[in-house]
Amino acid sequence: MLEKVFKRQIYYIASLVFVVLGLGYFAACLTQPFIGLDLKNSNGQWLVATSDPNGEGYRSGIRVGDEILKINGEDAGKYRFAQKWETAEGASTIEFRSPGELTDQTVTITPQPVLLTVLSEIPLLILGLVFWCLGFMTWYKRPFLEQARILFWMNWAFGLAIVLAHASSRCLLLSKEMEHITFSLAPVFLIIFISVFPVSNQNKLNKFGRKIATILFILILVLTILQSLGFVQLISLIKKLSLSNMVIGILFTLWNLGILIKLPKNQPGKNEAYIILLGMGIGFLPFVLLSALPIIFNLEQLIYSQVSSLSISAIPISLYYVIINKYLPDSRRLYATALSYIGAAAILSFIVFLALFFLQVLPAIRLEYYTALLLFTLLSILCFHLIQIGITRLWERSSFFQDKHTLKQKVAVLNENLTSLVAEERILDEIVNTLGIDGIFMIMENEQIGCLKKTAGRFKEHPRELETLENYFYHNQRLDLEAKMLPDDCPAGIYVPFIAQDSTCGIFFGRRSSRIKFEQSELPFFTLLAGQLEYQIIMSLVIGKLTKEINALTKSSGRSYRRKMELQGITNALFRKVEQKRKRLTDEICAGPLQWSMDLSRWLKYLKKECPADNKTLKVIAYLQERAEDLNYELNCIANDWGPPILTDLGLVPAVQWLCQEIMTEELSLISLEISRLGQQSRFKEDVEVTAYRFLQEGIMNSVRHSRSNMQTVRMTLNETWLELTVSDSGRGFDTGQIENWLLTGTHFGLVEMKERIEGLGGELQIISGINRGTTLKALIPVFS
Repeated sequence: MLEKVFKRQIYYIASLVFVVLGLGYFAACLTQPFIGLDLKNSNGQWLVATSDPNGEGYRSGIRVGDEILKINGEDAGKYRFAQKWETAEGASTIEFRSPGELTDQTVTITPQPVLLTVLSEIPLLILGLVFWCLGFMTWYKRPFLEQARILFWMNWAFGLAIVLAHASSRCLLLSKEMEHITFSLAPVFLIIFISVFPVSNQNKLNKFGRKIATILFILILVLTILQSLGFVQLISLIKKLSLSNMVIGILFTLWNLGILIKLPKNQPGKNEAYIILLGMGIGFLPFVLLSALPIIFNLEQLIYSQVSSLSISAIPISLYYVIINKYLPDSRRLYATALSYIGAAAILSFIVFLALFFLQVLPAIRLEYYTALLLFTLLSILCFHLIQIGITRLWERSSFFQDKHTLKQKVAVLNENLTSLVAEERILDEIVNTLGIDGIFMIMENEQIGCLKKTAGRFKEHPRELETLENYFYHNQRLDLEAKMLPDDCPAGIYVPFIAQDSTCGIFFGRRSSRIKFEQSELPFFTLLAGQLEYQIIMSLVIGKLTKEINALTKSSGRSYRRKMELQGITNALFRKVEQKRKRLTDEICAGPLQWSMDLSRWLKYLKKECPADNKTLKVIAYLQERAEDLNYELNCIANDWGPPILTDLGLVPAVQWLCQEIMTEELSLISLEISRLGQQSRFKEDVEVTAYRFLQEGIMNSVRHSRSNMQTVRMTLNETWLELTVSDSGRGFDTGQIENWLLTGTHFGLVEMKERIEGLGGELQIISGINRGTTLKALIPVFS
């Protein structure tokens, strides 16, 4: 227990360290100006190697090749940051001399206003927080998954390296050391993560790549410590090794994803690999091309290479999305969308690039200008798309428009509402009100019901229009069975004919209430809706007839109540017999095959450990041992499904606690168990315990599988002579009016069986639910001492 608590605390402690370091260094950066000058010692002269255009040194007129004479009034060679990290950070005054000039210049570094500093620092801080936050959320939602735990530490290392980037550029206390260490540690977790997700792929090449990344990390760690203590001057080598380690991790990741893409189409790992590959391609490609490779090979970096850091946010977002969501969209559609955006951005940026060159806004045709323009165009297209989605949603919600929802959304609402309606008139009225049309007319013919006509809306008040539509139906019912748009002079707007279940049917949808014309793209939705409507009408008629027959039979027989009680007694006896049979089979399995299988496992383990054998024999023993363990697991599962022995041996409370733990482990759900006035030793009659256990098991599993809620609350309370059991969730719920239909049609048999069991003991089952309002199942079972 302590080990589990300790393991969970590590993630909270690591998250707290991340937040404290991130916010602490961020606050320190606001008071420390960014100089942006990297130096190199050339024969005793300290020359400017790089001058960042965003730094105060560049703004003060210091350029690459200038000689730095003094920093803060002392020789450049004696300045501590120049000696240690070959940089001019922390300087307040700088004396320098430009090439070819004899006079020296002294500049005073004045920090920018705090607001400008915040605006320049906040993007990387947000990016680092995105890495940590998504890693923490993944672990918090899936703490039992190895992939989620590895992703947390990988995102933690990535995010901390990103957060420390600006603090490192200012040489704040221990910031450079921690940046190099965390940045070189991230590839190790990246290779480990891709070795276990989307599918386990622990091959020799992955192990080799993990060893290389780990060795490089240890080397970078040692060199960083020596550099920090002043024993060596290898800052350039450390930076190149860190970037090389990251490139190695990326290459091994891409190799793994390339193998997973070859999986069969029915394997979910294939689709997951495509999505991860897309996210990593968007995130890592600009970073490798614009930042890593130029530094490793001593090439000139692009001026706007810092833009590549923003694209890295695609990596944690895609990994979080793939792990958390059980069902994913088709990756081919995502690639089509991404490629269309990239293609449009490439063409548009090229046209703008040529226009700016011919207008002499750009001095020359250079790759760095086009790359910067391409990245800016991609970012603009993405922002425009997000803004468009936001405005569209606000547009749809605006009260100015009568048609608040699209037709597709309205059909989705109808699909939920129609299942809760039985009367034909209510179904038609619901369609008219939800779709915002002025009427609907349905005509159906078959041998059993003859000619059935149903209307709603304006067609009830206009018989001449009904006559026109009826004539249209009889003239076109056999000629053309395709849905079509009707001419403007027709009373209706859309006509959907079809033949189903030996019935010839035609459904006319009136025009929009605001006289807005239907679009051709809306015909498939109306066709689908018409088929559902026809089926619902027939079902309502059948249910109505059956209800009348049941009522007639109930009224005509005075013995119905006695028969019901007799049947209830038979049902209780059958339930007891089934449970006794389950218990007997469980005992036989536990006493026989399970014990033999466990004994076989022990002898195989002893044989493998104590008896010498060649490698081939050891492999056979290992294979038999693995099969025996699988058999143990399967027998345990069968015995527990039939009836857990813990219920018979220890009682109801321990059995329910065990049940909740098993479901949370297997179904990725969180169950809150509340027990009142019951103890571990509380025991009841066998029928009461079995019925209570089966009710909670059925209620929890129904909620996990159908409510779309990942949290359930289970309560057990003993009130005088009543045992009160409750299972509740905040999921999508259902219409309780369907329960009577379930009793007639035989659907949801598990819930119906529970109702009969509880009522057979003199108890009561209550069901409280509503669409999108959650569900509560409550059972009251009498307990006799």
